[in-house]
Amino acid sequence: MSLISSFIALLKADYPSFVSFDLVSKTFHIETEEINQLINDAEMQGYSIQTEQDTCRLTLPLVSKESVAENLQSYSIGRSFQFFDRIDSTNTYALKNLQELAHGSVILTDYQYKGKGRLGRSWHTDLGKSVALTIVLKPKFDSQQAVLLTQLTAAALVKALEPDWSASIKWPNDVLIDGRKVAGILVESHFSGSELTGIVIGTGINTNLSREELPEELKSKATSLAIENDQIIDPNPIITRFLSWFDTFYTAWSESMDASTFISVCREKSGLIGREITVHHDQISKSARVMDISDEGELVIRYPDTNETDHLNSLNFSVRGQSGYL
Repeated sequence: MSLISSFIALLKADYPSFVSFDLVSKTFHIETEEINQLINDAEMQGYSIQTEQDTCRLTLPLVSKESVAENLQSYSIGRSFQFFDRIDSTNTYALKNLQELAHGSVILTDYQYKGKGRLGRSWHTDLGKSVALTIVLKPKFDSQQAVLLTQLTAAALVKALEPDWSASIKWPNDVLIDGRKVAGILVESHFSGSELTGIVIGTGINTNLSREELPEELKSKATSLAIENDQIIDPNPIITRFLSWFDTFYTAWSESMDASTFISVCREKSGLIGREITVHHDQISKSARVMDISDEGELVIRYPDTNETDHLNSLNFSVRGQSGYL
């Protein structure tokens, strides 16, 4: 671990309190001048640090593997954690190292600079502003059943936010607050020939982005937990709740193959059921009305021009509200 990483870990452990220069000096055996240089170097890497009368602290809470692991109660998810100060993509890392990673492993980072979303969209995570994590699964079921994992993850996310935010799900993989995206999900499968060898589930949550930091074109489509609550958000309890709910849903489903528990959450929290939408597929757009979410996690729609009912899977379709993002 580098000196900057060790220094940031010290500040994380005491957040939001200030840490004295004396403690930093004794911990790392450096003098005041070197401490000031260390703070400057950390700020050059994107960390926001406040100094005051020979003390310093982080201005935003960061992801703490220790905090999440200490408070997590689960059966299999989170049996091991890997944390990176910064990484191109937690999903990419998980896929590259899938053979060595155990089922239930969780990859965490403070800064993801080359993440990806569904249908090739980009996703990055700024320091202290967003959460990026990946769950590694090595299930015994086949890839057809794995499609339901997007809905399972979305249900776990809205349940994790439920104590403080009223969130909804924009099928299949976006979580919204008041019609604006606050979190996204990307599920990727790995095969050896035709055999499913592993699944990685990437989740990104906007935590402390301010409205001013959102690109102009996204101000009406995206939000953050801090914007909605008008206060700084600690990501660690949210991560813990999310992993706990994921573990609860996944353990029950993998044992029974009954998805009704989390599908019912997806129906209850759906932002689409009863709405008019536009379905995009293969450069073709069609208007439809959302009727339901099936037991298999498919979006049940009806085309008004033909009155035909269709079931959309979550792989090749994109849906938009006819008067906006939702």
